[in-house]
Amino acid sequence: MNLDDIRTHISRLDSELLTLLAKRKALSLDVARSKLANPRPIRDQEREQALLVELINQGRQLGLDAHYVTRIYHTIIEDSVLSQQALLQDLLNPQDKAPAISVAFLGLTGSYSNLAARKYLSRFQASIIEHNCETFQQILDTVESGQAQYGILPIENTSSGSINDVFDLMQHTSLSIVGELTQPIEHCLLVAVDTDVSQLKTLYTHPQVYQQCSQYLKTLPGVKVEFCAASSNAMELVAGLKRPDVGAMGSADGGELHGLRPLVRGLANQKQNMTRFIVVARKPIEVAEQIPAKTSFIMSTGQQSGALVEALLVLRGHDITMTKLESRPIIGNPWEEMFYVDVAANVNSPEMQSALKELGRITRFIKVLGCYPSAEVAPTRIPSGALSQAGNTPRAEAEQPRHSRAYKADGSRLQIGRFYLGAREPLLVAMLGAWPGRQQLQEDARRLKESGGQVLAAPCFDNGDIQQGLQRLQQLREVAAQFDLAAMTAVGKVEELNRAAEYLDLLLLQPDQPQRGELLIAAGRCTRPLLLPLQPDTAASLAEADLILKEGNQQLALLDGQGLPLVELLALQQQTHLPLLSRLEGEASLLPELAHALKEAGVQGFCIELDGSQQADTLAPLAQRLYRG
Repeated sequence: MNLDDIRTHISRLDSELLTLLAKRKALSLDVARSKLANPRPIRDQEREQALLVELINQGRQLGLDAHYVTRIYHTIIEDSVLSQQALLQDLLNPQDKAPAISVAFLGLTGSYSNLAARKYLSRFQASIIEHNCETFQQILDTVESGQAQYGILPIENTSSGSINDVFDLMQHTSLSIVGELTQPIEHCLLVAVDTDVSQLKTLYTHPQVYQQCSQYLKTLPGVKVEFCAASSNAMELVAGLKRPDVGAMGSADGGELHGLRPLVRGLANQKQNMTRFIVVARKPIEVAEQIPAKTSFIMSTGQQSGALVEALLVLRGHDITMTKLESRPIIGNPWEEMFYVDVAANVNSPEMQSALKELGRITRFIKVLGCYPSAEVAPTRIPSGALSQAGNTPRAEAEQPRHSRAYKADGSRLQIGRFYLGAREPLLVAMLGAWPGRQQLQEDARRLKESGGQVLAAPCFDNGDIQQGLQRLQQLREVAAQFDLAAMTAVGKVEELNRAAEYLDLLLLQPDQPQRGELLIAAGRCTRPLLLPLQPDTAASLAEADLILKEGNQQLALLDGQGLPLVELLALQQQTHLPLLSRLEGEASLLPELAHALKEAGVQGFCIELDGSQQADTLAPLAQRLYRG
């Protein structure tokens, strides 16, 4: 055959190959549909290994290299797995189907986040509405407000590591992670006109790109680097300038969208440069049990020795593989950290549900950020031992109220500053009825300290003035620290709670009725210990406690300000693992004996209001009765 005939023959074979690949993909989707009636995992590692070994042997007889065959079928298997996953997810989450999908991402058209967004949404049969954002916070706000259905956020890079700003924001958002994807990153030096590297005077880039290409940039000592909000902003700027002495750093695909061409390719320090993105939405999704899934959650452990190890042993005890562990400081809590954990597990599996319940009993804060299909399709390994199917999975425990002893048999122990609630010695809180001057505040703190008390409480927001409240918060914290005490104030609104959480050790929830539910949810999402007053209907109070606990904050205690009869207090102690405090009121001379009796009944803390010298003089005998007999 002459060259033209050969090329015609190759084109015909390529067409036949595409037809066969399409038929194979259709059959793989039929396999997924067959697994709906008889749930089995999408991947069958034993079959994949056996298939690959057989194909390699067949290929050798046809003169094909084993590595060549392996690479081809790794790609085919990966596409088959991802296509089956997408089919099952579409059937399980039909609300995802829409004529148009809106997405928020960092930067303009052509940014790495924009390319990742297009890649992720390519599986939807819908047009895409793009929202360009200048900051990560703006992405979250756009999705939370409903302007966009999805948000794309870079979470980590193989070269520069974790993107801390995103981890910090995920601690506070109400959005759920619903997907992930990994995007190859190839940084190029992009220009708008014909030029040479020696002519460049200014490079526009994003700080992350600068960090990932630091070694190459050291070879350009005379070039000034200007930072932009995103790589796409840098591209747009250079495209508009059209000068030979300026360039941008970004992807070749993104540069092409702006009319730029790559002058130098492969600039990254690490040649295998990948960025992992997460996809967030307002509502969580269900992940089919046949699909390999990931669950992301955050937790805060105590500062005692071995607290983190104890939590990680829970995962090992349930045979759950952890794929990522990242720590970030908790704002307002010096030297305390929030841990971000990714595990290879479906949040609805019996093992994961059991692990989360166990973690809830030993952590100070825990919140699931989302469960989503894993984007990682590991290549089939041959023949390093077939993976056996797991045995019978344990049955899921019946759902129990989180405040109950059935959920957590042992009583909870809260850390309030450097003190503990739920320990052997009860916690004594002195509450000021009105805001005093600084001198009186110091005098009350001195008297509390000398009496043996631990927590000084003052009303910082009693006049509704937020700015004045901030000044009081700072003053209360300073005075409490001066006398080595913990500090508390009452909060009635979400803004007050958020402000107080940055300064004080304990927050007393006194929600205004119109905003009651809103405040309770916000309290469950904060990381400070909380004190929830009991209502006359204790069942309603325990339901509110459950609402807080389900939002993540496990540092919750109850305050009896109603003077419940002793028999009801004893019944409450048997019903819940949450620590119980009692507000002491009445004749000053009787309070020490009353407190002692309540302590013997199991009450673990006491609040006494200081309105004058008479109540202040009660502190010493009260503390003596509590701590010495």
